[in-house]
Amino acid sequence: MKNKINIWAILLVFVLSAGCSRDKFADLNTDPDAILTIPPEYELPTGLLAIHGNERYYDLYLGIYYWSQTFSIGSGNAEGSYQASGNIGARWGMFYNGVGNRLVDIKEIIKKLPAEKQASYVHLNAIADIPLAYFAWYTSDVYGSMAYSEAFRARYTTPPLLTPKYDTQEQLYDILDQQLKSAVERLKAPTTVTQTPLTGYDIYYDGDATKWIKAANSLRLKMAMRLMKRNPTKLRTIAAEVLGDNVGVISSDAESWRFIAGNGRTGGDDNPANQRPVSGSKNMVDFMWKTSDPRIRIYYEPSHFTKERFEAAQEQGKIPASFAWDGQLYRGQYVSPDASQDATKAPYFAAISYKFNNIDVTGVRLPSSIRPSYFNSTPNNGNMTYPLINLSDVLFMRAELAQRGIYGTPADAQNWYYKGIDAALAEHDKAASIAKITGYQALTPEEITAYKAKPGVVFTPANALEQICVQQYINYFKNNSEAWALIKRTGYPSLTGNIMKSEEFISSGVTLEMPRRFSITRPSVTDLNAQNVNNAIDEMMKDPEFRNPNEITGRVWWDMK
Repeated sequence: MKNKINIWAILLVFVLSAGCSRDKFADLNTDPDAILTIPPEYELPTGLLAIHGNERYYDLYLGIYYWSQTFSIGSGNAEGSYQASGNIGARWGMFYNGVGNRLVDIKEIIKKLPAEKQASYVHLNAIADIPLAYFAWYTSDVYGSMAYSEAFRARYTTPPLLTPKYDTQEQLYDILDQQLKSAVERLKAPTTVTQTPLTGYDIYYDGDATKWIKAANSLRLKMAMRLMKRNPTKLRTIAAEVLGDNVGVISSDAESWRFIAGNGRTGGDDNPANQRPVSGSKNMVDFMWKTSDPRIRIYYEPSHFTKERFEAAQEQGKIPASFAWDGQLYRGQYVSPDASQDATKAPYFAAISYKFNNIDVTGVRLPSSIRPSYFNSTPNNGNMTYPLINLSDVLFMRAELAQRGIYGTPADAQNWYYKGIDAALAEHDKAASIAKITGYQALTPEEITAYKAKPGVVFTPANALEQICVQQYINYFKNNSEAWALIKRTGYPSLTGNIMKSEEFISSGVTLEMPRRFSITRPSVTDLNAQNVNNAIDEMMKDPEFRNPNEITGRVWWDMK
């Protein structure tokens, strides 16, 4: 699949903007007719690229990766790891000032064209609705109610609509599902004229209508999975529609919905370990080591301590004699802050200095680091992969639906499960290869076969649902908002799991709840839309599980107990 954007398309957008005089720029911002004279495809790359904006550091690396227990601070977590610190919540601004406004502009530009010209943009008009629906859903996923059906209308209405109503999350699910269904219908319908080529503008599929249909259907399915507890009937209906569709869902790697960025897109803030040492959680790394998961060398760097180094440090009294070498070359860190008070776990929290081959080694730690080059590929001249919905994602959803008897039967689950593992391993291997991660070694067919035969991985009907969810959780290493949502939706990994346990997060003897959404603030009195915002918050608060607006352990509508 061709994912890389034609850089000249982006440059053209900036040239068009930079070429305007200051007065002309003012005209463009006050006269909607002026901005609506550019070809609509020029707006597409800027809207799509905004999906992969600046949220990674703030939303993911400071919050979600710790909340989902994918990461732990290498030196040990503090209570703040389960709090919303910094500027967490970037996706809201990204949607309203980057993604949504650009994609809506495309549709408005098309409306202004002569009828005969509009006919050549039927596909673009439909395609724009799919990432628009995705990012609206993605934003609502952690905020709940939001302005959507009346959003982005100010420049296109007289008088300007500056006070858009907020749609509840329940309403939004209906709106977005219908929007995606409509997009699919329009992309399937015969067109009367040749469609405007989107090669170099569409960063995902270069305008391939069939691939966009599959992406839209797969998104409908993923959204419906969130309704498993809230509206299981609707989940069953949507699953039957999209999986029975004549075009269907993503069914090959070439159809995966992802963006492969060129070298130079990532930077220092894309490295989670840029501000502090970061390890994987101990339970996750231990499970991957025990099962010989070949992705372990993609996700993490080896521990500093080989057998020889471990024994040297131990002989010098730097590691307690009671701590035996167990042969493990990759190690995670305990998630619970209080684990550092346990004397038997002390080596995991110590900065160790010792001599090795008569050379001073200072301040090293037992836990492995996450592999920075899998997040920031620029220093290695690699290309970074940003997954939205991969083939593996769809296959694991199908396995779960079959195991639950929602679409298919438990007898089908094993087939989808193993296909999901094969796809997941191949996707991470490919992403690691093109990122040129440090020390890259290709996955081999032999180790993949051996992995699927390992206890905990080999399909076991008694633990099938947990196995499916654990494999999906591990697979979401680069799409961790989904790992967090998976835990909220299914409860896996769980404290009492049989396959891979989560860890109780205890600080000063108190068990803390996993955060489940972002903090929501009341508007200022000068906010023109304050009434609608306050009404939406008040409505959400009628559900006691939502709690107070700033309580990140509260639940949005779909996240039902």
